[in-house]
Amino acid sequence: MAQWIVDYLPTWNIIRISGIAAYLLLFVGVFLGIAQGMPMAKGKPKAVMFKWHTRTTWLAFGLGIVHGLTLIVDHYSPFTWSELFLPFTASVHPVGSGLGTLAFYGLVIVLLSSDLRDRLGRKWWFLFHMLSYPVFVGLLIHGLVTGSDSGNVFIRMMYVFTGLSMIGITVLRGMLRERKGPEITIGPKQTPPESRTERKWAEAYGLAVPAGQEQFNR
Repeated sequence: MAQWIVDYLPTWNIIRISGIAAYLLLFVGVFLGIAQGMPMAKGKPKAVMFKWHTRTTWLAFGLGIVHGLTLIVDHYSPFTWSELFLPFTASVHPVGSGLGTLAFYGLVIVLLSSDLRDRLGRKWWFLFHMLSYPVFVGLLIHGLVTGSDSGNVFIRMMYVFTGLSMIGITVLRGMLRERKGPEITIGPKQTPPESRTERKWAEAYGLAVPAGQEQFNR
């Protein structure tokens, strides 16, 4: 019965749809993560963006698992387990497939580091979370190289739009942070230089929750 189901699964369509959907959800997740760190993002809108940043990233992870496992039972060009888990060993599009595997591992690290943030500390959490950028780039290249629909003009435009949007919002966030000006401290309050620098860079790219926001999001 199980083999019959596998034989008649539209594996090729599942691979295509889950791959594109996972990429788009990751784009939305990273984009919202940067956007919620903008100086004008405050209060409830900021909390909503942070919530959907987390949800869409986890949904992308789930669809990535579906995408990978379906490759094992694909009728046309099935992957072996070693080709799926060992980067650059696939017989078809080894470079593009390898980037997809590495991007998946990077996404696992990003998600785990978020859950272990209190134990890791801000410095290590920030370093791990910055993997979101190479993960996104890796999946973009993976889709362009290995995607059966990457030759379609609309799919190609989708990759161009999402790539340029990510560059644009990253540059904009950095410019807004620079224009904010120096921090003004009243009274004896002192912030260690290292912690302040880490906080500044984390908030600059939307990777940190501003002070007082942690309990609000929970």
